[in-house]
Amino acid sequence: MEPVKFEISDSKLEHNNWRFPATLKTYALRELEEEDFLVNHKIDRSYDDSTVRFKLLVGKGVSANLLDTTKLPFRSDILEQVKKNGWISDEYEHLWRRDGGGSACLISHKILVFLLQTPRDGRSFTSLSLVNRERAHCGGIFFTDETYNLDKLLGAQTYLNRHPKVPRDFAILPFNVLVHHVEETLGYVQKLSRELTSTEKRIAEGNISLDENGDYKLLNRLNLEHLRLQRRSNFELELARNLLKYLTEYQNLWSALWEGGTSYLEEMREKIEQQMRYAEQVKVDLDIVPRRIKGQSKTIFNFIAQRDNALNIQLAQSSRRIAEESRRDNLLNIEIAKATAQVAEETRQDSAAMKTIAILTLTFLPGTAVASVFSMNGMFNWSPAPGGQIASPYLYVFFVVTVPLTIFLYIAVSPQCCQCYPEAAHSPSYPLLTMGS
Repeated sequence: MEPVKFEISDSKLEHNNWRFPATLKTYALRELEEEDFLVNHKIDRSYDDSTVRFKLLVGKGVSANLLDTTKLPFRSDILEQVKKNGWISDEYEHLWRRDGGGSACLISHKILVFLLQTPRDGRSFTSLSLVNRERAHCGGIFFTDETYNLDKLLGAQTYLNRHPKVPRDFAILPFNVLVHHVEETLGYVQKLSRELTSTEKRIAEGNISLDENGDYKLLNRLNLEHLRLQRRSNFELELARNLLKYLTEYQNLWSALWEGGTSYLEEMREKIEQQMRYAEQVKVDLDIVPRRIKGQSKTIFNFIAQRDNALNIQLAQSSRRIAEESRRDNLLNIEIAKATAQVAEETRQDSAAMKTIAILTLTFLPGTAVASVFSMNGMFNWSPAPGGQIASPYLYVFFVVTVPLTIFLYIAVSPQCCQCYPEAAHSPSYPLLTMGS
């Protein structure tokens, strides 16, 4: 990063009716061997011996905000000259490494130093090391982005310290940083409050987004924005307190020269205290935000709990209906089992009856068949001689054929019946089969 230089003389301010130009011009540094900006602090003799030149070495704060967070983004030779000539202190280098920002007012050997740096959070950023040397120069290093550029902070601004004997100071620069920062923070807090109000209204109407943690994600984003703004609010309150301390030290440093003409200090204190009140009012608004976010989170949680309870009730009712249906199915299955048992019993009885019929059939069928055969006149002549016996002498043939045939059939059929109907062994008719066998 190549810094640029800004300088303006006390007499130029006077000739411009004690106002800074509307557009502040900056210039590139020459080669350090030829550059006297960092080493020579010439006194402007056009007013008196206490008139000094205001000087700033300005660097771009965009990369400083996001990338260069461990060391000052200057070339090593420029940084060496800056340190050698007291433009920065060890405290400032420590402040530079802090992402939380801060401010401080230091005094040593009649050298008044003011430091400030806004928090590094990816938003607006500025960093300042301001040195007030006795009758020498007033200036320092200023890193800034577009939000805090010199035209916005000093362009057409009125310079208030016009005391004829006291050396000039550059408190207008950190003060205008405070003014812009308070205004910027107020805008962000109002935006946060409006967004939170809109969310509260929507949630109160029951329009809650839970898709991909919609409202939870929104509230988490609002909470992170609140934390960012809270850090900014703490910074500006600290900055206001250190500006008041700076004015006190500045007054004490030149106490012998004021001779009662301290209206500038009183006016600056009043302006700083006014900005402090604004900052405190913003802090009050910020202090309410966590409770509002917590309230909305609790509302969403209660909504989810109520929804889950309703689902659980529906699930319980469905389970009860399923249990009732299962009980009815069990009763039906019992009835079916009973009917099946009854049918099985009747079937068993029918089987037993059929076995009895079968046994009777086996008993009488051979005899019937043999009798039918023997009764065929075409094949046999069974008529007795006239005056002879009624019974045929061949009657024994019927028994000789029928009895063996019946026994044979019992023997042949009984195993198949026992195999097909195992319960036949326990049936009342089984003894008939056994006897037949």
